[in-house]
Amino acid sequence: MADTIEKLNLTDFLDLATLQEIQDSFAAVANVKAMITDDQGNQLTTTEPAAEFLQRQQAIAAAEGVTPEGPQKEGHEYVAPITIGNQRLGTLHMMIQPPSPELVDDARLQKLADKYGIELRPLKALVLQLYRADNPKPSAIQFLFLMANAIARLCYQEYQLRQRIQELTAVYNVTMMLADARDLRKVLQRTVEVVADVMKAKASSIRLIDKESDELRIRAVYNLSKEYLGKGPVLLSKAEIDHIALSPKGYEYIRDMRTDPRIQYPEESRREGLVSFLSVGMRYKGRPVGSLRIYSGSERTFSQLEIDLLKAIAAQAAAAIENARLYEEAMVSEALERQIQMAADVQQRMVPRKAPILENVELASAYVPCFALGGDFFDFIPLPASNVGLVVADVSGKGVPASLIMASVRAFLRAQVDNVYYLYEIMRRVNLMLCRDTKPGEFVTCCYGVLDCNTRRFTYTNAGHPPPLILRNQQIIELETQNMVLGVAEDEVFRQSIVDLLPGDFILLYTDGLADAMNFQSKTFGRDNIVAAFKHAGNIPSATAETVAQHILWDMRRFVGLTKRTDDVTMIVAKIL
Repeated sequence: MADTIEKLNLTDFLDLATLQEIQDSFAAVANVKAMITDDQGNQLTTTEPAAEFLQRQQAIAAAEGVTPEGPQKEGHEYVAPITIGNQRLGTLHMMIQPPSPELVDDARLQKLADKYGIELRPLKALVLQLYRADNPKPSAIQFLFLMANAIARLCYQEYQLRQRIQELTAVYNVTMMLADARDLRKVLQRTVEVVADVMKAKASSIRLIDKESDELRIRAVYNLSKEYLGKGPVLLSKAEIDHIALSPKGYEYIRDMRTDPRIQYPEESRREGLVSFLSVGMRYKGRPVGSLRIYSGSERTFSQLEIDLLKAIAAQAAAAIENARLYEEAMVSEALERQIQMAADVQQRMVPRKAPILENVELASAYVPCFALGGDFFDFIPLPASNVGLVVADVSGKGVPASLIMASVRAFLRAQVDNVYYLYEIMRRVNLMLCRDTKPGEFVTCCYGVLDCNTRRFTYTNAGHPPPLILRNQQIIELETQNMVLGVAEDEVFRQSIVDLLPGDFILLYTDGLADAMNFQSKTFGRDNIVAAFKHAGNIPSATAETVAQHILWDMRRFVGLTKRTDDVTMIVAKIL
């Protein structure tokens, strides 16, 4: 401990007024004159008591009926060193005061002189000399050294307290730096600088684990040369010291890096002037992150308090690294979220804002995506000769992949309807495109029909999609189909069908998200509830395509309650006028 204490002065810990008070109290108790000097022998206190101390002593004496004797500057001097370890901070002096001649009983001495025929004066001198030799005030001398030791203890306690405050301040400062670790490289660099300063170390470094290369890679370094840093990789599998540091022990100490067999590069350590070495493991929630190291230029031991300090900083650094990683992920996620929102805005523009106004036909729609980006889509495609194309489709999967496939299917479908008359040929071409551009397991269900507003004829083809429903005179007609989903088999042959509609008929095209909507009892809305809601809404005398669509959607929502949706819901309703 003494080797690590910086140059100290007695007045660094106790001010002059306090030293004077201690000296005056000691002198009064021991009935001596006293003085305190520094390590160079310079006088710090006066031998005469302070005025405030004398006033207090007189008050005490008056209360006790005693008149204290003032100290006298006579007698032999005794000294006691005030030391911490091998370092002297100062000296406590004591001057023994022998009794004055008047304190000796002359009458008794005269009787003794008469009895043995000795002159009084030489006898008195001899008695005084014997008194001085026989009464060196051993209690005062003992108290002198006790007082010196007490001052030393007070100083050392103050020193330790300052050290702990300095260490806690360092931990606090590092914690504050690491708490806002947006630029982790700069924060870790500042950390190694603070650690080296607080620990009075020659150099320090932070190495983080790279699992892919089995290395402890340098992420921050203080006062280590490029030559030393370029000595070669520190492999985690061979770093026995760091394995111990990352174990429950939490640290490992090397007294001499130049001779310890566990050091991977002893020659480089010798050239760098590194001797003692302390490595502390950095862990976050039990997971190893790296190590924090400090180096000394001479042989040095580290106290448990120093080790604990370094472990505390290492723990904070490990948490900051994890926080920085989470922050980086959050930034990436936020950027991705912005991109998704932009994509969602683009997708929303692909969905018709309102249904076209047509002769003999009233159209309405409902679209409730589960996520920002959906895999469902619907469309109203204007065609020549008072025809309109109705499309409802559902892409397998969710999120970004499904939305991209949806956009490509919509674009390709629209491109084909302008050039191809037969619906089955359009479906064949879309299927071929999907088979070539999608991965296995990605497919699309699609119902595409063309409604002739003049003849009220509906031509449709259905690729694995829930069949459209027609409500006519309280009865439900299901438009069945045998076609496979799109994107599975390139050689699939598709067929189309035709149905003639009557005034008052309602047509419902929907995705399976409507039927699969689930409540808290894990029951699905199902086809029967869709049919019941469709019938109920369609039989209202004033029913319109819009009121029918909204009524079905309302029934579905009432059925599922607050259950979180897991699929998009899309509908098209047409009323034949």
